[in-house]
Amino acid sequence: MAAPKGTTPTLTLTFPENTVDLTTASNVYVTFAWSTKTLTKTGSDLAVSPHSIDVYLTQAETLRFPVGAVKVQANWVFSDGSREASNISSYDFTANLLEKVLP
Repeated sequence: MAAPKGTTPTLTLTFPENTVDLTTASNVYVTFAWSTKTLTKTGSDLAVSPHSIDVYLTQAETLRFPVGAVKVQANWVFSDGSREASNISSYDFTANLLEKVLP
């Protein structure tokens, strides 16, 4: 998957049905990492379904990403305190000639 920097993509992370029901998690986090920087999304920035997470990104956030692959990982916490994490995957951001937030 790929999106131009400076856009507002919705990324969908999908998990096999037999692994976890994310709607039973008390908190869900999706972290993007590149170089020595990170961006973590949670709460209303995510739409959590039983086997997928939609992540909403803003123009300003995607402008922070480098051109190329950015690592992505989901973590979730259950009400009993147990924690789980997805495998680390990557998402590609492509160049945008207009490198600014548009009104």
